[in-house]
Amino acid sequence: MSATKPDLPYFDLLFAHPEEAAARVFESSVHWGYWDDPSTATLDAAGFRAAMARLDDQVLDAARLSDGQTVLDAGCGFGGTLAAVQKRRSAMSLTGLNIDPRQLERARAAVPGARFVEGDACALPFPDASFDRVLAVECIFHFPSRARFLVEAARVLKPGGLLSLSDFVPEEPGARGGFLGRLVEAKIVEGYGAGGGGWEGGDYAAMAAKAGLEVVLDRDVTKNTLPTYPVLLDLLRARPPAARMVWPTRLLWWASRLGKVRYRVVAFRKP
Repeated sequence: MSATKPDLPYFDLLFAHPEEAAARVFESSVHWGYWDDPSTATLDAAGFRAAMARLDDQVLDAARLSDGQTVLDAGCGFGGTLAAVQKRRSAMSLTGLNIDPRQLERARAAVPGARFVEGDACALPFPDASFDRVLAVECIFHFPSRARFLVEAARVLKPGGLLSLSDFVPEEPGARGGFLGRLVEAKIVEGYGAGGGGWEGGDYAAMAAKAGLEVVLDRDVTKNTLPTYPVLLDLLRARPPAARMVWPTRLLWWASRLGKVRYRVVAFRKP
């Protein structure tokens, strides 16, 4: 049985309107940026591309990469993270997985020598103990279940292997929001797609324990990612194809500044 394709409205826009400035900015990576000192952020396209590379660095640092490892990037997007791994390390065996064949086509061209597989991150098409490292950069909220993904990541990791990811984490994972909270969430979903991952398994510590993993790093980098929002809004304003993304972006910015949603880098070890 084939997996259900997720709702990816922002990727739909990138593919439908390659002439737009946003499509050029997100040529290799499609995720938030990271600034060591947000007060000095350069809010232009070049500065944002550099910040996206630094966000990759945060996830890769948490993964503790070494030469000669086997690495899976689940939800690999356009291949930017695997390209960063190639630059950092040698003799790596790299695999990218995505449920969207459009993204895989772009990734194959960007990362020669890597293997790319179309598939569901919650039913990974790989044998047990296949990888030294599993990565998931800002994509897990699209997966059918965060808890099931952690179970699958644990299964395909070798003993001692690490899973490293970045994710938007609500203030109280699993808590039911009031009417206003649900309204805000519905509006964000209009622009960024359904958060199918859910928190049915509890927070990351609880899900990790059930999956047989242990949390070895949980870092809140929200403040370092906040300059992303004015950059995005500048790209989206007065551009009719992307107009529906403006309010979802504003609302997510508001929720992040108030601490209702936190951007976290989390790493897990398989004993």
